[in-house]
Amino acid sequence: MPPAPAPSSLRSPMAARVAALAALLALAAAAARASNDEGDALYALRQRLRDPNGVLQSWDPTLVNPCTWFHVTCNQASRVVRL
Repeated sequence: MPPAPAPSSLRSPMAARVAALAALLALAAAAARASNDEGDALYALRQRLRDPNGVLQSWDPTLVNPCTWFHVTCNQASRVVRL
């Protein structure tokens, strides 16, 4: 015998939690995309520069966030603010 459906009073809070979780995941994905966009742009810049001493070797486009690269400064929102 299939289980009885949950009362609507139990489904609504669960639906709200699922919706909130989905919204948080969407925001996190948007932040990651923004960081990757900045990383992609910085890596393209690096490709056009001469770096005979390898100062920019840490500029790895496979990293999620360019804020971990040397000589890159980011704000609290993980956006690049200075090179």
